[in-house]
Formats: sequence, C-alpha cells, structure tokens
Amino acid sequence: MSYRALYEKHIEKIPKDWDVHHIDFNHNNNSLDNLIAIPKVIHTVIHQCGYMAKDEIENLIQIYNINKKLK
Repeated sequence: MSYRALYEKHIEKIPKDWDVHHIDFNHNNNSLDNLIAIPKVIHTVIHQCGYMAKDEIENLIQIYNINKKLK
C-alpha cells in the first residue's frame, strides 16, 4: 500500500493540491506518526530548507490556512 493510501485509510483524506510528507525524509518509514499532509508549496519549501520538526510544519500549515481564508 502506498504511503498516500495508508495516510488516507488511517488519518484523513488528502486535500486537493496537498502532498504527504515523510517527516524524517525516509521514504521507507511509512509509520503514521512520520507522515503529515501538507500543501504542495510548503512541501517544496521544506525540501529546499532541509529537516523541519513536526510542530514547525504544523505552524506553517496554520499560517497557510489563515492566509488562504484571507484571500
């Protein structure tokens, strides 16, 4: 089962234009606590910057969602 299917089966549906990120950058580690759904733009930023802790990723998602509501 792909990590995206695993995420959707056990956590939630992945929103349109979002990716599932492996927090530890290890694509073989598909444990649910290592997967997080994130907007594609944030996913790109994380991979350009390197490792980012889960709480920092969640903060970026909150900022993204607030910004999207304001538009």
